[in-house]
Formats: sequence, structure tokens, C-alpha cells
Amino acid sequence: MPGFFITGTDTGIGKTMIASGLVWALKQRQIDVGVMKPFATADREFSKKYKSRDTFILAKAAQTSEPDGDLNPFFYRKAASPLMASEIMGKKAPSLDEAIVAFRKIASRHKFVIVEGIGGIMVPVAEKRVIGDFAKIVALPVIIITSPRLGTLNHTLLTVMACRSLGLDIAGIIINKMPVKPSTVEEKTPRMIEEITGVGVLAVIGYSRNLNYSRTGKAIEKLIDLDSLLSRQ
Repeated sequence: MPGFFITGTDTGIGKTMIASGLVWALKQRQIDVGVMKPFATADREFSKKYKSRDTFILAKAAQTSEPDGDLNPFFYRKAASPLMASEIMGKKAPSLDEAIVAFRKIASRHKFVIVEGIGGIMVPVAEKRVIGDFAKIVALPVIIITSPRLGTLNHTLLTVMACRSLGLDIAGIIINKMPVKPSTVEEKTPRMIEEITGVGVLAVIGYSRNLNYSRTGKAIEKLIDLDSLLSRQ
């Protein structure tokens, strides 16, 4: 199934905005894009229609009205890893098998699928299973979202190592939230990440307080060679 799995070096790194921006950019090319957030957690439900705010943004970018239960089969009202959240709340633990069934349902309806992970690639989503196992089973190339903030070299290298240990195909890295006036260290971070990891940096997205998926999508259209990226499928 053509598509990408969007992961990050940490929570709050901007996965949802990059994923939804990529969805928007693909939609501009008349590509039929399905979206999914298999596992999500938060301290409260976003709305009656969408439990997760991330799912709402992805669905809006994709212009889909598919049921929340298909787009986001596992949601826990506790900001923690899905496995921990289920234990704390005394709820049924997430099932990787059920999440895969939901993915295949989404994939059957669309030509292309963008799946957003949760937290980083090693977040536990079931007993002895991490979100990276989901990406491996659905066989989607991975795009890693990181940032230029202090510690990013360590976090990015660890994420790349984890992806490789799981046998995942890394399509590239996107550096998000680059300051308008970056420091020397921040400015040199993209090149350093490429040199250390051996993975290409697809784009450097600038920081903005008012980001939305269409604005991010326009930046992606401008900065990323989408033809080359899509040729990996």
C-alpha cells in the first residue's frame, strides 16, 4: 500500500502538523489520501466526533468523514503511552492486531495512506510491542520528524537506530520548528544530522505560532521534491 508512516523523536515535535500538511500537499495533486492515527492519548476527549485532536486535524486535511473508530481505533483519556494509559485507567489494552485490521480498512478505501504514530518510534502500544512494530507490519516507509533544539542529535540518532533495528525503511527526516533567527548550532543541525545518520533531510520547516496544515502543506510543496519522495513507493 503506498503511503508513509510519520514518527518523531519525541512527543510535541509536530508530527500532526507535518502529517496533515503532507496530506494537504498530496490532495493538491489529486491523490486520494486516507489518514489514520491508530493510537492516541490525551487528558480529555477533543469533541463528540473525534476523541483525539490529532485525528480531527488529519481528517480535516484529508477532507474525510470516515468514522473516528476507523481512523483512531484506540484512544485513552490519559496522557501517557497507550499501554500505560490502559493500565492506569483499567481499560482494555490496545491490540496491534485490531489496529492492523483498522488500517487495512482505511487502505482499502484509498490510493494512498498517511499514518501518524504516537510519541516516538519505541512507544509501547501493547504487551511487548511498540509503535514501530505497527509500522513494520503495514510496511510503510517512515518519515522522522525532529527539531533543531538542544539534544536533537542524540534523539534523532537513537530514532534512526531504532528504525533500522526494526527493519524499517526510512524515507527521510524533516526538521521542524527552526527559529526565524537560528543560532549557529541550530543552523548547522540539518547538515550534522545528515552526516551522522546517513539519512537525507527532506526539509527544514520554520517555526510559527500560527501554523496550520495548509500553510505547512505549502511549505512542504516548496521545500520537498514530492515526485522523488513518491517514487519510493
